[in-house]
Parts: sequence; structure tokens; C-alpha cells
Amino acid sequence: MGIRILFSLIILTAPLAASDPKQVVFSELMWMGSNASSADEWIELYNRSDSEIDLSGWTITRLANDGEVVMVLIEQGSISPQGTFLIANYPPDNSQSMLAVNPQQVSPAVSLPNTKLQLRLYNGNPEESADLLDVADDGKGAPLAGDTKLKQAMVRLAFDQSGTLGTSWGTARETSGWDEGATERGTPGSIPEYLQMASSPGQTPTDVRTASWAVLKTNFAEK
Repeated sequence: MGIRILFSLIILTAPLAASDPKQVVFSELMWMGSNASSADEWIELYNRSDSEIDLSGWTITRLANDGEVVMVLIEQGSISPQGTFLIANYPPDNSQSMLAVNPQQVSPAVSLPNTKLQLRLYNGNPEESADLLDVADDGKGAPLAGDTKLKQAMVRLAFDQSGTLGTSWGTARETSGWDEGATERGTPGSIPEYLQMASSPGQTPTDVRTASWAVLKTNFAEK
């Protein structure tokens, strides 16, 4: 059994300005849990760049009644070029998990609200002037995408605009990375291999726009 570390909630007082997405972004959120457990939640990050990026010391915050609080600290780890970094509440061998893939980090601190969902990604401690790299959801009501009844993840459609916009997100229809027989939709820990094909010659994954990501993450299962 792996070591599971609880992270303290820290109330943040730093200004919270909207930010255009940077090299590492939120790409998928399973905020509603799975058919195994409502707490079977996970967060996927995606590296848009052509370089490996060290995530050690990075933090993810969420909204709380007292304001913005630190939810997850990435103590160590890196994300490969055009790769993903999966942070899950449970390991795949847990009876309450439907995952068939190994997360890069398991943290029982992962807790994604079904209302007023908003996550922020920082490249350090936000109380020590860390940069705000990306924001997921607007935190004003129901999440911008995803289906709690059908257990379909919230997936990023546009990397070139703020994650607080509804047009940046869609509800997953593709499925991979789940236990056999699972009906959940989403692609935890993976990006379809034709991601590169979605961009025209000479473009990098940073240049992939709404249409291509929508095909990759939401329309593939319909084909």
C-alpha cells in the first residue's frame, strides 16, 4: 500500500487575476466520481510544450467557504512533452476506483465540488508569489461540462483561451483507461495518438485549437 499524505488547507490572500493558459494546463477533470464511488475523482494535466517540465512544488487550489485553499501539493514529479500527469484520489487497485491506469500521484486530498467548481494551477506556493498558470471552471454554479448521472468527464476543448469560459470545455464521449466493463467516459492519463495529426504541418501542440481538441476528446467515440 502506498503512502498517502494529507495536505493542509491554506487560506490564500494573494490577488486572483484571470490568466491565459500557459505550457501546462488542466486537460480533464472527473469531478463527479465514478460508479464505484463518488470520491473516485481525478485531475489530468497536459504539457503543451516540447520540453519536459518539472512539477515539483507545484500546487492546485480549489474554492472553499473561506476563499481559495491549497488542495494538492505535487511534492515531486515531471511531465513529458505533450504528455499528461494524472492525480487521483485512489490508486487503481482500490475497490472504490474504476481506473485501469496508474496515476503519477495519488492523493486523498483530491476533492472536486459538484457545484462552484474552480481549480487553479500554480508553479509553486501561491502565498510566495508563484505564477498562476491555468484556471479550470468559473466557480459560479454547476461545472461548465461533465455529466454526473452518466459519469462523463469534463474535458478541455480550447487551450488558447481561459479555462473559466464555457467554450473551453466539453463533456467526454471517448473512453480509455478504465476497468473492463466500465461505462464511464473520459481518457484519464492519455491523449489520443493522433493529437499531432490534428495540427497542420509546422505547428506544435501548443498551437492545437478548439476544433482539433474537440475531435480528440469528445467526438472520437461517435465515429
